[in-house]
Amino acid sequence: MRHSFSLSGELHIVGIVAILLYFMLLSVIAMMWIRIERQDETIRNLRIKISETECCKIADKEVVRIMCLHELFERIDYSDKEHSTIYQMP
Repeated sequence: MRHSFSLSGELHIVGIVAILLYFMLLSVIAMMWIRIERQDETIRNLRIKISETECCKIADKEVVRIMCLHELFERIDYSDKEHSTIYQMP
């Protein structure tokens, strides 16, 4: 006894449509994945640029701080020299 299994034409169409929808879904997921990867790369590049900018700002602040300290110490030294000459005069 042999059983033969045959599908009607409507089931063939439903199967083909299901397969096409499946591949469309996969392609949509792939496109979304690619877009997310590009956005991640863009965000990574922005973070690098921001960190470089922040490093420059920190370096600029450090230079200004050093200059201020240098000027402050020069003024202290200068005022000490003035006071020492005043006391030495008599």
